Amino acid sequence: MTTLISTSVDTRKLLTVAPLAGLVAAAINAVLFYIGTATGAIPADLIIPNAGQPLTIGPVIIASVVPVIVAGLLLALLNRFTKRPLRIFNVIAVVLLVLSFTSPFSIPNVPVGMIIILNLMHVVVAGAVLVAFNRLANRQAD
Repeated sequence: MTTLISTSVDTRKLLTVAPLAGLVAAAINAVLFYIGTATGAIPADLIIPNAGQPLTIGPVIIASVVPVIVAGLLLALLNRFTKRPLRIFNVIAVVLLVLSFTSPFSIPNVPVGMIIILNLMHVVVAGAVLVAFNRLANRQAD
């Protein structure tokens, strides 16, 4: 069975799909965070720059939900102003995912395990966005 990517997105579906994708990403990333802290991959005493404190579950949840909502807004705008919103959105999402892999390296003395967990969290958010938006918000061609 082949899934076709249509040329438009159902904006009403997007209003429910985006928050759900954010919740899914937050839940999976919370599990990754707790696995990381339990295994020592995310040290409790490593100070995150700009936060001035160690990484906690709150920023993990916020960093999981907010980008998904912003992505939903971007897709809605692309849907309104372009002919192929999903194609453009998918390219932007993949480029941003690849660029996000550099952000854990901005943490001084970051352990390799933490880099892996944080980058897995980036993949979770991008995966939730791409799956949800392409499968659930996609307006199928008639």
